[in-house]
Amino acid sequence: MSIVTSSTSEFHGGAPGHHEPPEKVDARQRLGVWLLIGADVIVVAALLFTYLYLRGLNTDNHWMTILGYPGKLHTYAEWDNLANNGTLAAPKEIYTGPLSAGLQWLAAAITVVAAAVVWWAEKGLRATKNTKAFSALTLFAVAVTIVGVVISAIQLKDIPQVFVAANDSLTMSYTAYDSAMMALIGSALIHLVVLAFLGLGLSIRAARGAITGDKWYQARLVRLYFVWVGISAVVVTLITTTINTVH
Repeated sequence: MSIVTSSTSEFHGGAPGHHEPPEKVDARQRLGVWLLIGADVIVVAALLFTYLYLRGLNTDNHWMTILGYPGKLHTYAEWDNLANNGTLAAPKEIYTGPLSAGLQWLAAAITVVAAAVVWWAEKGLRATKNTKAFSALTLFAVAVTIVGVVISAIQLKDIPQVFVAANDSLTMSYTAYDSAMMALIGSALIHLVVLAFLGLGLSIRAARGAITGDKWYQARLVRLYFVWVGISAVVVTLITTTINTVH
């Protein structure tokens, strides 16, 4: 009976001696985070390749121009009514131009600041074991990240819409540049939402005592991802603000 009880306890992890050491668990989790970052690198690289490819190809000179009607003058319904009434003028070549470089760099700077705060918080936790300070700093990083989410949403809203006549109807379209930027900004927005979620998780777990000066492994995992997103934000912004027009 004792043998059966002991075996059952070991099978379900009841015996403390059969738990994996924290170092082994941490190494496996770090590998998982690095694999996640590696996959993310591929996604971001694919988006940048698409951006550069469309710029280099510039099909029908549609990188920043498109034949249609500016969306900022009328709503879709108004343009559609003009078309149905036969009073719609001939479409014109519309040049949309690059998006605000200032907003792009602001969003990138915010992402870097959030990553720096999380890194600073983790470093302080490991050095001073001050869990309250760590929880407060990660919560501040979440607030900074939320500001980045708002900036990214404003960027998406600022992408100009162009109504294009096709098959006896009007459709909302974008230039090749605006389409590529929509994908890149949308990706950045998703990353910022994920960072806010992770940062909030760190703050809550630290407040509950799940992350302490002796149990800081999860803080390092999240910090690695924060830093990667910060680096990618700078790289993407550098490319899209310096390589945008076609000469």
